Amino acid sequence: MRFIDTIQGLDDIFENDIPKGSVVLITGPPGSLKSGLTFSIISKYLEKSSEFGIYVTLEQNKRSHLENMKSMGIELSENLTISDFTDYRLQYDEFSGDLLNLIETNIVQYKHKLGDKFTCLTLDSLGALYSLMDVEPRLMRKRLYHLLEPLRRENLTTFLILEMADPNGPNHDFEGYLADGIIELGVHTKDDSTNRFIRVKKMRASAHSMDPYILTVSDDGLQIYRGTIF
Repeated sequence: MRFIDTIQGLDDIFENDIPKGSVVLITGPPGSLKSGLTFSIISKYLEKSSEFGIYVTLEQNKRSHLENMKSMGIELSENLTISDFTDYRLQYDEFSGDLLNLIETNIVQYKHKLGDKFTCLTLDSLGALYSLMDVEPRLMRKRLYHLLEPLRRENLTTFLILEMADPNGPNHDFEGYLADGIIELGVHTKDDSTNRFIRVKKMRASAHSMDPYILTVSDDGLQIYRGTIF
């Protein structure tokens, strides 16, 4: 099973698969299907493999997140565990407020339990993580770097969701520097027609198109196809 076989049309963008162990940044404004795309990729990939993964959600609780996914025709794989903020608070008697430590502990425990069968991780989202932790941005990003490097060594394919509401607002060059791949999602209006789009800005060790493709929600989940966007 390849990551690019999980969504209809994704293999038209890529000539070869997203390399295992990559850190992939999923960016875009509100409503561009960042969570839907990422959840669909990781859940469908795990469903067709004997591997396991964790989806860490910091913006929606588990029930709300699954209801949102189901409304788009995206089902939860039995091999995917969803961890939300409430789960962490219930798991630990004393909540230190250091959410990143809790996430790291969760990952380590999962790795010890499943070993090499644990292959995929999603963090939804970096913006929520930054807002929940009382840490100066420079130190927060340094800690994020020290979290991601061990994940690469463990060959975990990691998807990081980052909302970018204003393309002219604060830049996120640091997150892009950390990532092996950047997949940009967006919403564009042309001639009174509005479409969501997907564009792969970079993916190390993978040949891919850099053109924008239309991203839609169908009865069978997400679909991608070539069209005139801009």
